[in-house]
Amino acid sequence: MAFKPLEEKPRIEPSDEVKIAREERDLQLEKEAAPETETETEEQKHTAETAGPQKPRPAMKKIPAIPLPLKNEIVVKIEKIMEEDLNDSYQRLSPVAKQEFKLKGEQTAAQIQELLKGTHIKVKKILGLILDWLRMLPGINRFFLEQEAKIKTDKIIALKKKE
Repeated sequence: MAFKPLEEKPRIEPSDEVKIAREERDLQLEKEAAPETETETEEQKHTAETAGPQKPRPAMKKIPAIPLPLKNEIVVKIEKIMEEDLNDSYQRLSPVAKQEFKLKGEQTAAQIQELLKGTHIKVKKILGLILDWLRMLPGINRFFLEQEAKIKTDKIIALKKKE
């Protein structure tokens, strides 16, 4: 079977008047879709552009971003107590170990602050948290660590009593 080309139908070129009418109609549609006021939210603009079977969602109020304080003053005081007399040991750590020690110390201080919020202070838990944190320091005598943890715990409890 031989391939027969289809008969070419003459194309009807739209006249200039029809082209102008289409452009005007498109501009009119764009103006209708454009927001009349500047108070429309982006969600409303998106809904106007994609009008279809989707239900419009209620507009959400924008909340201004207020930077929260990273640490309250109690946590800062606890951290100051915890870092006393540890400068030499801290300086001997590698940069990675310093970062880990610092993060663990911040977590420990936050946990201690949570324990201090309660009406009954759990001294053994505070002592245990400080001991776990101090054990990250290499090459320090176990008895020295226990003594330091006890001193730091006493200072933290005295801090709580001052409040």
